[in-house]
Amino acid sequence: MQLPLQLIESFNLWLGRQVAWLYLAAVAATFYEVLARYLFNAPTTWAFEITIFLCATGYLLSGPSVTARDQHIAITSLVEIASPRVRWWMRLLSLVVGLFAMAGMAYAAWFSGIHALRIWERTGTAYNAPTPALIKPMIAVAGILVLLQLGTQLVRHVQALSLIHISEPTRPRLVSRMPSSA
Repeated sequence: MQLPLQLIESFNLWLGRQVAWLYLAAVAATFYEVLARYLFNAPTTWAFEITIFLCATGYLLSGPSVTARDQHIAITSLVEIASPRVRWWMRLLSLVVGLFAMAGMAYAAWFSGIHALRIWERTGTAYNAPTPALIKPMIAVAGILVLLQLGTQLVRHVQALSLIHISEPTRPRLVSRMPSSA
C-alpha cells in the first residue's frame, strides 16, 4: 500500500520541480517582447499568448506539488489553538472536502477539455494559438493529480491515528496578574 502512495507523491513533487522552468521561459518570452516592442518597434503577436500559456500551465501543474508539500495558503489560527484531537478531525474534514471539490472540478473540466481538444479550440486573437485546446484538458489532469495526492494524504492521515495516541494536553491555568484591591 505504501509504494503507490510514494509513487504518487514522488511524481507530484518531481512535476512541481519541472514546471518551475515554465516560469523562466515565460520571463524569456516577456523579455523578448519588451526588447522587440521598445527597442526595435516591432511587437510580436505571439509573446503575450505564449506567456499566458506557460504561466497557466505552471500554475495548474504546480498544484499537485504544493498539495504534496502541504504548502497551500491556509488560515491556521483555529488549528493552532485546537487540541491535537480536534486538529486531527479538522485535517480529516479538510481532506474530505478537498477530495470532493477536486473530484467535482476534474469531472466538470474533463468534458470541457475533451470538447476543446475535439474542435481544437483557439483564442481568436491575431496569433490565434490553440491555447484553450491545451489548457482546458490540463485543468482536468491537474485536478486528477491533486485528487490522487489528497487521497494519499487521507490514507496517511487515517494511518497516523492508529500509530499514535492523540491525547488532550493539560493546559496551564491562567493566573490573573491584576493587583488585588486590598
